[in-house]
Amino acid sequence: MPMNWIHLDGLTLRYELRGSGAQTLVLLHELGGSLESFDALMSELGEGRRILRYDLRGAGLSEKPRSSFSFDDHVCDLDRLLTALGIEGPIDIAGVAAGAAVAVSFALAYPDRVSALALCAPALSVDADRVHYLARRSELCMRSGMRAVAAETLDRSYPPALRRDRNTYLTYLGRFLGNDPVGYAHNNLAFAEVDLRGRLRDIPHRCLVLAGAHDLLRPEAQVAALALMIPHADYARIDEAGHLMQVQAPAELARRLLAFLAPPAARPVLPRAS
Repeated sequence: MPMNWIHLDGLTLRYELRGSGAQTLVLLHELGGSLESFDALMSELGEGRRILRYDLRGAGLSEKPRSSFSFDDHVCDLDRLLTALGIEGPIDIAGVAAGAAVAVSFALAYPDRVSALALCAPALSVDADRVHYLARRSELCMRSGMRAVAAETLDRSYPPALRRDRNTYLTYLGRFLGNDPVGYAHNNLAFAEVDLRGRLRDIPHRCLVLAGAHDLLRPEAQVAALALMIPHADYARIDEAGHLMQVQAPAELARRLLAFLAPPAARPVLPRAS
């Protein structure tokens, strides 16, 4: 995979832009992930569109600021990245977990620049207990490194029932352990700020909301309730996935995304959130 970096004002991001076509799909990864989280999904999506994926600030091989940053910085980063790459037309965005929060916030801030949203195991709010947990995890990984938080984190996002493909799991574990502890800690604190529930009814775009049947972090009932708050949302469950459906069930996720993003005449009828 060719690696590209773009130097924005005061920040460098790693990205990949591949494919061709009139439409661009942007993929936004989860907390603790990187653009490699979408490797298996990329091979399933095929041709016919441009696909942009990148490492969020503090993650992957993007720059790791040593000072803290906010959730809103991630939204601004996407704006600046698209502008720098000359991507002007309305885009489709698929965000996983915390990446879905960036997708929603960007769509609300720049509604004319977005065509459709796919929200996969969306983490759009953080309750008080989890705010404290994220603060504790942030402090622990900065003090003791990523291994100190790996087991507790992955037991919920990648539960043992989904580890039958050991190579896929161990690859994900290796990437997780390779995270920069400071960048990961800052991102924990940044995403602890998120609460988009009060703004979901303002989303004007078509949305696909997907839940993983084995998701221990964002259970199906919680995701279905979020879908009800979005005016133009379709809802579906992916049976063989947990919180990281692009890793755990890439073929099924690709099938859902391609159907959702197909031209209107080719779209299957999905259940409306109701």
